[in-house]
Amino acid sequence: MTAAVSPGKRIRVANLLDDCSLGGVTRALGVFAAVELRRIAEATTIVLPPATTIAPRIAADVIITHFPPNWRRLLFLASLKLRNPQARIIHVEHSYTRAWETIHVPSRSRFRAMLWLAMRLVDQIVCVSRAQSEWLQEAAGIDAGRMAVIHPFVQNPGLAELPLPKAGQRLRIGAYGRFCEQKGFDILIAAFLSGWFQDCDLILGGFGEDEAKLRTMAGDCPAIRFAGKVDDVAAFLRRCDVVAVPSRWEAYGMVANEAREAGRPVMVAPVDGLVEQAAGAGAIVDFTDQESIEDALCHLRSANLPVIARQARETIWNCRQVRQTQWSALLRSVRGAPRAFQGA
Repeated sequence: MTAAVSPGKRIRVANLLDDCSLGGVTRALGVFAAVELRRIAEATTIVLPPATTIAPRIAADVIITHFPPNWRRLLFLASLKLRNPQARIIHVEHSYTRAWETIHVPSRSRFRAMLWLAMRLVDQIVCVSRAQSEWLQEAAGIDAGRMAVIHPFVQNPGLAELPLPKAGQRLRIGAYGRFCEQKGFDILIAAFLSGWFQDCDLILGGFGEDEAKLRTMAGDCPAIRFAGKVDDVAAFLRRCDVVAVPSRWEAYGMVANEAREAGRPVMVAPVDGLVEQAAGAGAIVDFTDQESIEDALCHLRSANLPVIARQARETIWNCRQVRQTQWSALLRSVRGAPRAFQGA
């Protein structure tokens, strides 16, 4: 067992990425620049080529991996542990979820065997939602004591200061993110084209590989508008009364987090970490079911939209400080812990 870092010394933290294009993941690393964490930790970010199989030696007390494990990366994780015996290793799972597994995994037993092996090559696992944590405990047979749930947080100036939406006859439904299979914007457009969003407009923000398909699908529907790439989240959300998140899978759902901070009630699909974000802040909606959509719209209108909007903002109050405190506590706990948890 290696010696623990002395109490008076700042913890050297290395965050490992293999893809800087994952905006939500890279932006969430900003938490390590917060005052509370800088007092105890000195954090750096290292970007490795995705095909890396042999880990480098890293001058760090804590190494945090931010890419999902797979069969090839088992060798990387094993070498990371062997070549850095001085460091505790934390894995943050940003990607895999129950819904992702259902859609993408043809052999569940093989996939879960890989997870079982990978999670025993790290000392601690951080999940980004309670739903993901519960699924991962089941899928990889991990003891709850080796896991922590820390929701991600990204600073977006201006969200907390946006005026709350006012009650009105016609709701402006906003949805934004990458135009890809995961985000389910095709499901949302189909619901609008079916007439299930009566007296509503849809404002779609974003870009991605499915943009041409989505524009073709929307056609000339007067209720659907494309707003382009969202560079200013506050400016986009100012145009919306409610935010819809129709994702097919979503470990957490930063969009719902941002919407709540902006005081915009959310309509979220019943998958993974999204469910947790609707409590007191909106509604859980099956976007393929007319009755589910109509019930949610009735709730948002009849229960007084500004009241729900205020509650949505309150659910995210002091979020940034909470995340700092959670990460600070986790780093302190692993700093002096024995190397490499074993067994379940």
